[in-house]
Amino acid sequence: MTREPRTTLLSRMADRPQLRPFRIRDFRYLWAGFAVSLLGDGMMFVALPWLVLSMSNTATALASIGVVMALAALPAALVAGALVNRFGARRVMLAGDLCRAVTLAALGLLGMAGLLNGWLLLCGLALFSAAEAVFVPAFATMVQSLVPPEHLVGANSADQAIRPLMWRLVGPVAGGALVANYSADWVLLLDAGTFVVSFLFLLRVGAERDPGPGDGANLLADGLGGWRYAWRHRWLLYAFSAGAVAVVCVMGPWNVLVPYVLRNEVGGGAEMYGLVLAVGGVGQVAGALLVGGRPLDRRTLPLLYLAWGVMAGGLAGFAVHSSPWPALAGSFVINAALAVSTVLWGALLQSAVPRDQVARVFGIDWALSQVLVPISYSVAGALADTTSTRTALLVAAVGGLVCVPAMLIVKSARRMPEVRGV
Repeated sequence: MTREPRTTLLSRMADRPQLRPFRIRDFRYLWAGFAVSLLGDGMMFVALPWLVLSMSNTATALASIGVVMALAALPAALVAGALVNRFGARRVMLAGDLCRAVTLAALGLLGMAGLLNGWLLLCGLALFSAAEAVFVPAFATMVQSLVPPEHLVGANSADQAIRPLMWRLVGPVAGGALVANYSADWVLLLDAGTFVVSFLFLLRVGAERDPGPGDGANLLADGLGGWRYAWRHRWLLYAFSAGAVAVVCVMGPWNVLVPYVLRNEVGGGAEMYGLVLAVGGVGQVAGALLVGGRPLDRRTLPLLYLAWGVMAGGLAGFAVHSSPWPALAGSFVINAALAVSTVLWGALLQSAVPRDQVARVFGIDWALSQVLVPISYSVAGALADTTSTRTALLVAAVGGLVCVPAMLIVKSARRMPEVRGV
């Protein structure tokens, strides 16, 4: 039995759809910096709750962080498209990295000096969230500028494979160790450093699309131009609606009710919940790899809607039987379907929406998520309080599993838009 030459094996690996975009120098620099910043955010994902609870050991304090960050992100996401069109995606991203680095560094230094309080933390996190809401649409626009249309699915698949590894696996493990051995303030400083690294890599990105024309002097009115574009292209409206149903049915029940049931009905601890999240990260990588090589064709929209429906259906097992195994299986299914939908949705927007509108549309998408996630949390909690956690989980599972794919009955919802390069 002969061994395959290493060069042949490496060339085949490099020809994977998820790796083809990395042949582009600027894309490699873009993702190198972003991956490092994701690692830092994964560390902060663990450190931030401990920091908040050290100031005020209440659930209300934790909830206020999410509310403030969502409220700060909403207006920033709505004007993100206008900023990208006026100044260019690269400049907006550089500003977003610099703002987040300075903000986190200031919070970390204040904490180490014993001067950080709840109000200062809320103000800093609001600024951080606004900068992130501007950065995300600019990043998606930059990917569209750097990657040929035929490789956009692979580029978004790489995103969904690398993101959970850095943000949900490596980052939280490192963050937990740092908090245990040092303090949450050190994690904030290290996360600030990751944004400096991202900033330096972005400086190496040479390709830059020209800023597009704005709709007027008012940034908010200019940013809302994406709504006018979506109104003229009804497939976008239906997709926004289906995605909204999926967010409401899944995010709150999964993030609020599943931990509650694991702790109070199953008798599991933080270790079990961590295992559930880790299995979800594996599912997200698997989903990204599964869909990374497929082209955009007439089956893309139906597959997108089905993936959103399956996300809700992943709650069904845990709703029927409260034990760790349905939670582990549900975590894998939900996150695999999330990766499939995210890859297809991102590639579809980057391929079908023109460059002067894509940042606006991504900004609307980000803004909707910021509005709907707190609503989903509130509805899930209220429904569980008035009925039971199992009933709330079952209602969410059935609602999403039925309502989202049912939208495909509408002809405009399943009509594939014209896609460049296909």
